Amino acid sequence: MRDAEAPDEPPRHVLAATDLSARAGRAVRRAAMVAARHGARLTVLHVVPIDVDPDSAAFAQARLHDHVREQLDGLPQAGTGSGTHVPAELSASRSALDVLVRTGGVADVVLTEAGQRSVDLLVVGAHGSHGLLDALLGSTAENLVRASPVPVLVVRDAPADEYREVLLAVDGSDSGVGALRTGAALAPGARRTVVHVHVVPGEHLLRMRGVAEPQVAEYRQRNAHRVRERVEELMGQAGLTGPQRARVLVETGRPHDVLSQTAERLGADLTVVGTGAGSRLGYALLGSVAQHVVHGAAGDVLVVRSVPQHPPAAQAEAGAEPQAKAQAKPQAQAQAEAGEA
Repeated sequence: MRDAEAPDEPPRHVLAATDLSARAGRAVRRAAMVAARHGARLTVLHVVPIDVDPDSAAFAQARLHDHVREQLDGLPQAGTGSGTHVPAELSASRSALDVLVRTGGVADVVLTEAGQRSVDLLVVGAHGSHGLLDALLGSTAENLVRASPVPVLVVRDAPADEYREVLLAVDGSDSGVGALRTGAALAPGARRTVVHVHVVPGEHLLRMRGVAEPQVAEYRQRNAHRVRERVEELMGQAGLTGPQRARVLVETGRPHDVLSQTAERLGADLTVVGTGAGSRLGYALLGSVAQHVVHGAAGDVLVVRSVPQHPPAAQAEAGAEPQAKAQAKPQAQAQAEAGEA
């Protein structure tokens, strides 16, 4: 697979996994659109269980070719009008297209093929007729999202055009820059909104101490301002400045609920979340949040495995003091500050 520390590049090799159902075909269609948009190679993979008889395996091979043809034939060709165009090498000669049937466990086979083929984007459907992603939202998808060192795009909607509205979720950590870059690179023409969902440290304890609500609200506002500054810093690191600048939202609440609700409110057709990293602010978008978003988002979801920008030792040497400033204040200090307000 491609180096996970360079997530700002558009994908060069896209792998779509399908169970041959109509819903899984949406993933194949979206994968073809992404590959066409970025001039990437496309591999479409169907995994047959180990205990399937030879005749069924042969049928799956033939059906997969028909399945892929159905999805590609429905997309416009270059020079035939607006929208995303599938180049001739995908739709006709297929020299940039591989169609594969393999045997084994879905997640294991997908990840093995992705590694052997230097894939840098996995695409799967949000639902399948016999378990590719009904299971994906249970064990298979969880294993795939957690184990894949490259981004995983979970497709829910039937794609008709490129992504238009992208919601980019950040958790305040340096490793979240990768998710910002990856989402921006995947959908370069979309309108972008960066959202951070935070919890005010010790807010419930302030109320238990009897701190007046206006003082709690003032403390919450100061904390949100500090978080916004951090988000703006991450956007700068991700190159989302100038013409590439995104709108910023700082929200409070349970991350997975707020992200799904915000995506629905904005009409986002793609939500981008990072997984696998802790947050310097203490409000990590952990894997469980990413999984909830995969379940609950109305549109497609891109899950990006977070990679720290610097090794821990180098990061400690480079800036323990700036990092401490970005962290939430200790509990006692937060309460004292609210009491002085």
